[in-house]
Amino acid sequence: MADKETVMKDLKQILVEDLFVSIPEDEIKPDDALGEVLGVDSVGFVELLAMVEDKFEIQISENEAASGNLRTLDRLSDFILAKIAAGRGERAVSAIHG
Repeated sequence: MADKETVMKDLKQILVEDLFVSIPEDEIKPDDALGEVLGVDSVGFVELLAMVEDKFEIQISENEAASGNLRTLDRLSDFILAKIAAGRGERAVSAIHG
């Protein structure tokens, strides 16, 4: 089962290795805005969505993507955990250390 720390680590890895965000993984903060702070552009968001769907085996609708779930790393990780839990018929548990 995925936990928030693991999801955030995976997301940081995707951002740096696949989307070429110039900030090192260990300097990316949970409340950093993906667009304004990390520099993910519209094409990057489309690629991020595809990678997240593939990595976490979830489906993200256009409405879900547009509703602010992709605003920050923290919100995206909570959203992913909720989608995983919903797929299993569970409640999402959100906790981050630090």
